[in-house]
Amino acid sequence: MPAPGDQRLVGRERERAAVRRALDTTAAGRGALLVFHGPSGSGKSLLLRTAAEQAARRGMTVATARLARLDQHSAMAPLLTALSTGPRPVVSAVQAESLAAFADRPTHWSRLIELLHRLIERRAADRPLVIVLDDLQWADQLTLAALETLLPRLTELPVLWLAAYADFPVVRPTRDALDRLLAAHAEVVTLSALDESAAGELAAGLLGAARPEDVRRVVAAAGGNPSLIERLVHLLREEGRIRTGDGEVRVLGGHPPADLSRATAPVLSGISQQTRELLQVGAVLGRRFSLPDAAALTGRSTMELATAAQEATAAGLLADDGTAFRFRAPLVHRALHGSLLGPVRRALHAEAARLCAAEARPCAGSVGHLILSGAPEDLEQGVAQLEWLLRHEDVPSREREELPGALVAQLRRYEPVAAGPVRTAVRLLLAAGQTGPAQRLLDTALDAAGWETDVEAVAFAELVEVLLRLGHPHDALRQLRRVAKGSPPPVRRRAWFTLLESRCLLAYSGADTARAAALARSAVGAARRSGDAASATQGTALLALCAQRAGDVTGALRLAEEAVAAGPHGTERGFGWERAVPALIISAAGRPLDAAEVLKAWRDETGEQGWVWAAPRWHLARAVQLWHCGRLEDAEQEARAGVEACERFADPGTRAALGALLVVVATVRGDLERAAAHLEPPTGAPSGLLGGFAAFAAAWHLDASGDPEAAVRRLADVWADPGRHAWFLAADPLALPHLVRIALRAGAHEQAAEAVDLARRLARRNPALTPLTGAALHAQGLYRGLAAPLHRAVRAFRSGSHPLALASALEDAADATRAQGEPLRATEMLLEAQRIYVAAGAGLGAERVRRRTRFAPGGLVRDVPGGGAGEAAGGGRRVPDDGRRVAGGGRQVPGGGREAPSTAREVPGGGRQVPGGSREMPGSGSRPGPRPGSRSAPQPVDGTAGDWDSLTPSEVRVVRLVAEGLTNRETAQRLAVSAHTVDSHLRRAFAKLGVSRRVELARYVLAHSPSGQVPAPTSK
Repeated sequence: MPAPGDQRLVGRERERAAVRRALDTTAAGRGALLVFHGPSGSGKSLLLRTAAEQAARRGMTVATARLARLDQHSAMAPLLTALSTGPRPVVSAVQAESLAAFADRPTHWSRLIELLHRLIERRAADRPLVIVLDDLQWADQLTLAALETLLPRLTELPVLWLAAYADFPVVRPTRDALDRLLAAHAEVVTLSALDESAAGELAAGLLGAARPEDVRRVVAAAGGNPSLIERLVHLLREEGRIRTGDGEVRVLGGHPPADLSRATAPVLSGISQQTRELLQVGAVLGRRFSLPDAAALTGRSTMELATAAQEATAAGLLADDGTAFRFRAPLVHRALHGSLLGPVRRALHAEAARLCAAEARPCAGSVGHLILSGAPEDLEQGVAQLEWLLRHEDVPSREREELPGALVAQLRRYEPVAAGPVRTAVRLLLAAGQTGPAQRLLDTALDAAGWETDVEAVAFAELVEVLLRLGHPHDALRQLRRVAKGSPPPVRRRAWFTLLESRCLLAYSGADTARAAALARSAVGAARRSGDAASATQGTALLALCAQRAGDVTGALRLAEEAVAAGPHGTERGFGWERAVPALIISAAGRPLDAAEVLKAWRDETGEQGWVWAAPRWHLARAVQLWHCGRLEDAEQEARAGVEACERFADPGTRAALGALLVVVATVRGDLERAAAHLEPPTGAPSGLLGGFAAFAAAWHLDASGDPEAAVRRLADVWADPGRHAWFLAADPLALPHLVRIALRAGAHEQAAEAVDLARRLARRNPALTPLTGAALHAQGLYRGLAAPLHRAVRAFRSGSHPLALASALEDAADATRAQGEPLRATEMLLEAQRIYVAAGAGLGAERVRRRTRFAPGGLVRDVPGGGAGEAAGGGRRVPDDGRRVAGGGRQVPGGGREAPSTAREVPGGGRQVPGGSREMPGSGSRPGPRPGSRSAPQPVDGTAGDWDSLTPSEVRVVRLVAEGLTNRETAQRLAVSAHTVDSHLRRAFAKLGVSRRVELARYVLAHSPSGQVPAPTSK
């Protein structure tokens, strides 16, 4: 039966046999010196302890001491310590103190050695004596000299000396004395690393009935070093990563323990500082490095580093493969790499990248170092290298094809689990235009990932987030289900993974909204129970999106507010997804200024690294918010910025939404050519839920181009299932009325009725939301040609925050009002709509209303049959009456007839005296407003011809703030622009309007404000 210590001495049969022979020799009455030599952690101390235990079982007296580095400065201390310890010490404490006094006097050394010889001889005469000295390399010269003297004298006595040493640098005389002692009197047994079979046997014994793959993983990490294997298993068990179930032991996770310093302490504790620095630099260079490379990074010569390299090799930390050094144990490599301070580590990686580039080494090596450096300039250099690799013809095609796998392998050597470096690598490949390699790199990393431990689960979830960000929900769902076939995820992360599955279902198929909502509710409950605030916030935002998709906009708004109130938990985890959704829902609910606050907070709480990924979604949400505010120029700029961000870092879903939004904005601004440039061909348009929005944008453009029939055909998928697309139709109060308008123009009355019915259902389900109420009234009035619903829609939109919806309702209400015989009121509505269109930069609407209204004094407007609200309801259009004035104040009309001049006259008090003596008072049938022939804008105060409609939206905003009394500097601060920009806009506005003073400007603005007050512009 093996002794307790023998069970751990796997693969050391030769060494154990040497111990047995030495004990047998001692028992036979003869002395010896047996010395074990090997690197730290090779098992020397264990062999000594095992030998001491065996000697004690044989009845021998055992005296032991373990030397420390300071013992080399204490004369005779190691030997005296050993002889005075144990249950039967060779010397008593009093004797040891007396002998130590001799050691302090060199003239008494001979006497000291003679006394020790007598004491040892006396004890050996009683029973065999075993003296154990561990770490003999730290012995002082006097101790070594005493041993060299005593050993020959004690040869015929049963005294066994057992010792162990490692090749650590000591002063030259001490090393020479040790070498002489070993050469003359010792049997030296050298220990090497365990072979694979022995290391596997040791690991299996420590783990129990573990899986072979787990045993191999532990052995590979430790590099065959017995001490590292023992430490590694101990720390894995301490972290709870060794589980037993169904008669099998499993090691959870393929990554090393968190505390690598404890795992590697036995093998790194004795090395010199110079050797540690060399190893740390070598760890940055990789598992294998050359001395010239290390010299280049440290600025030292190779000769200066040679001694440190020899020490590291002798300590068993490095192996010499002839041309370079390599770390024997990956665990040691990672521990040394992690022991560097962050700024130092990143700076060394930047230097290593430059070294690789200078020597034209494979791209994966240099780019990997640049990623681990993390500095913005280094990442830009990484993009440049990848672009060069893509276009350079001299680069072998095999290197291009193997780049993703090589890059993942390079990063895993340093960060075996963390998702950050992989995400950065994906980002660089996307920035270099290499979408395919980016996808392959992500797939490679995910295929090797799992979720057995919390660290692995977080990294895996972060990579799945990247996959969703790249627009691959099907692949993300496949990866989630692949890993789910094994063990369940850690309890703390289950809510996150449930949310990821829910988002995959929602993005992959709109038909799974109910299933996605059920998963999201389950995840929110689990997150709140486990204290996972980030998942609870994300789940609430996801439930808001599901509610919006189902048409419950009121519920979506409540949940969106709840998600915002929860605060910034894990914003960068989903690249701002949980902030974009609430902002879009709040903006669509008629509260764009509240949405602006959400967006500002989102931007402030996002770091620069996270912003790179979140920028496209932020720009989309900001562009939509500006659209709802009626700031079309700013909305278009934000959308363009979002498109640029998508092109740098692929986000196809956001890119499709931004493209559709740009089509709508450019169409409403009247630039149909620019809108057409953003159109996706029907064959290349996005599918699924985003496809409906893209089709709607294309239909809007086709209708504005004069082809409503083609617009109806383009909306075939929307007409087939309007409820499925209710999410975007309910997100803008312009959408459903415009859908009705397109259908009426094309003569598709059945589709128009469906749109009206959908608007009515949405309004009934969400009675508290003014935008949906207004949209339903607008659609109903437009479909039936009734003035009352349209007037109610106008009143509803006046209380909201969507100026373009108000202008559109005013325009359609003007048609119905004119048809009821109230031309003055109709003209007033048109003029108000005109002012809103101009202020918003909606050129299409402004031009349309301008064609329907004559601004020359006395001009009239004639209706062409079939007129309406878009160009005009039903597809008709309004043209100016072509009659002309004739002498006597009448009007020559087509056909040669003459229209008599009006006999009504103005009377004091604001009314008009009409034939028969009656008086028409203001407000009797219409509100005060310009007559059909009057201009929409007053003449400039100085009498010059000014044109309010010629002002750009930016100039309008500046003019309105200045009219409120703000200075140029205050206006610049309010609009977040420079004072120079305000001065420039103001000069152009003065010139266009023909005014020279701010008072005149204020009067002009007052005349163009529907309420008679200077309107407060939308905040930036």
